[in-house]
Amino acid sequence: MKNCSITILSDNIADSNLESEHGFSLLLQTPNGSLLFDAGQDQVLFHNAQKLDIDLRRIDKFVLSHGHYDHCGGIAKLLRINPALKVFMHPGATVKRYSCHPGKPVKDISMPEDIRKKLALHPAVFPITAPVEILPKVWATGEVPRRNSFEDTGGPFFLDVEKETPDPIIDDLSLWVETPSGLVILLGCCHSGLVNTVEHIQKVSGAKKIAGIVGGMHLLHASDERIEKTCKKLAQWRPEFIMPCHCTGEVTTKIMHSRLGDRVTQGYAGTTMNFSMS
Repeated sequence: MKNCSITILSDNIADSNLESEHGFSLLLQTPNGSLLFDAGQDQVLFHNAQKLDIDLRRIDKFVLSHGHYDHCGGIAKLLRINPALKVFMHPGATVKRYSCHPGKPVKDISMPEDIRKKLALHPAVFPITAPVEILPKVWATGEVPRRNSFEDTGGPFFLDVEKETPDPIIDDLSLWVETPSGLVILLGCCHSGLVNTVEHIQKVSGAKKIAGIVGGMHLLHASDERIEKTCKKLAQWRPEFIMPCHCTGEVTTKIMHSRLGDRVTQGYAGTTMNFSMS
């Protein structure tokens, strides 16, 4: 039996001996290699990895879910300590972008300039626009088609401070792992929409059974209609576990738990989950 594990290294919530931040990072370890999915906002990734006795110099590959600051902040240091690391990301992840919430100042949420420059010089950056196998039985979605009208990017995101050009966050991607129990789906922020993402993965992989879903679902500001329709889909898919993290929202997580029961558990930095790949 080949086992693999998931460890959340950065999240808005953390175990008592770890640090938290508005960010996300997850380590996937398999018999065929290791993969870091996102790098949080700042130094929390490295602090928590050290506390958990995880050596980030030994990670084989890195996948960036999208180019927001709270998912790529640790990349520059990661490449310094692991210069042979292979990086997989959508080419659009480096664009300038802004969050323009009503009543709040416009906020630059782009990938920091030093990280953009570091990636431009890194010799092993692989662009992802379509589904690709990163490790044996571990896939990245590439761009996710937006087919459900009730799902959106989850906020007022723009490519300019004048708010004239909406940001579709086309670089948003997720991962899936093939297991005997079904697909384990890993999400960064899921700006493409949870239903869009899962249905795309089902279509591409040819697998219908969903074993589990872990990660940020960007439902913090979702409408009641969207949350209800998302919960109905989750009930239809019948995953064995659902672990909302990061941008899902505390209220939404509680609603999911009330609809779907104890299969829903809050994810946080320090959470580790083991499952079989064969």
